[in-house]
Amino acid sequence: MAKICSVIATSHSPFLFEPLSWWNNTRAGRSYAPGAIVDDDEENARKFDRVQQGMVKLRDVFQEARPDVVLCFGDDQDEQFDLNNHPSFAVYVGPAFEGYKAVRYAEKLGARPFKPKVPEHWAKIDARPELARSLQFALMDAGFDPAFMLDLPDKDIGMGHAFMRPMGPLTDGRFDVPMVPVLVNCLYAPQPTAARCVALAREVRKIVENTWPQDLRVAVVGSGGLWHTPGARESYLDEEFDREILTRLQAGNADAMASYFDAWKPREELKHLKCFDQFSGGTGMSRGVGGGSGETRNWIMAAAVADRPGRVIDYIPVHASPCGVGFAYWEMVG
Repeated sequence: MAKICSVIATSHSPFLFEPLSWWNNTRAGRSYAPGAIVDDDEENARKFDRVQQGMVKLRDVFQEARPDVVLCFGDDQDEQFDLNNHPSFAVYVGPAFEGYKAVRYAEKLGARPFKPKVPEHWAKIDARPELARSLQFALMDAGFDPAFMLDLPDKDIGMGHAFMRPMGPLTDGRFDVPMVPVLVNCLYAPQPTAARCVALAREVRKIVENTWPQDLRVAVVGSGGLWHTPGARESYLDEEFDREILTRLQAGNADAMASYFDAWKPREELKHLKCFDQFSGGTGMSRGVGGGSGETRNWIMAAAVADRPGRVIDYIPVHASPCGVGFAYWEMVG
């Protein structure tokens, strides 16, 4: 049957795709918690280079694996779902889809118009609906009930950035590997626990390896994270959170990653920070880690699929955002 040839976890922050000048300008417009680290221009430049190098190394891992299809765990941020209806999990079972390659806004400030849908900014990715539908049915048979998507409700925005952005660097800008998108609610409370995400991810691996066609090489990508509360007031970068997650990733223990994530609470001296208002995603409800940091669920799901020690290419604390940018992978041999 199919073989999982590579498992990858990657950030998808706009800081990966925008020039250094954008880093500096964004830093100037952000609200930071008292005492938070704010990198100067020189440190920003060093970290910018590390981010570019990290993406190149991850690209090499992906291309060496020669996947026939990508199964991507990612989230949706008001791109196809909204707060009138936002499932915990959804499988895209439709045809080829399109979307913005990276940041869709032409300007960071002001009216923020969309960039034109030209090849420089807009791409098409083939889907594998027969695989996606078999995944949907098998997950339901296993006791999970993901929503399904036959098409994109909002074609003007296109497929969410969690799915589009990683494919540019991984495919050297070709966007030529088909994808099965699995959408995970990471931002909008009440979100699924990381433990539930682990259980679903492990079932996904069983389905891929036991029911998908023979000789199909499948790359699994967990897209998002790590810690970030983008644009929130009194933001800070919780490097301790990121490093605890990465330590468990390197140990190959997805259950420990999930336990840490689900039990996490801000330290007493940080509880008052306004950035935690973002954890509800605007629903007025609260349940665990939300906001951009909630995308760490997708890393945990990748770790659960791999089920072995992982390798961290680099972890870059980008205080200009602030965002923990990371690149990791698992060698899937045997």
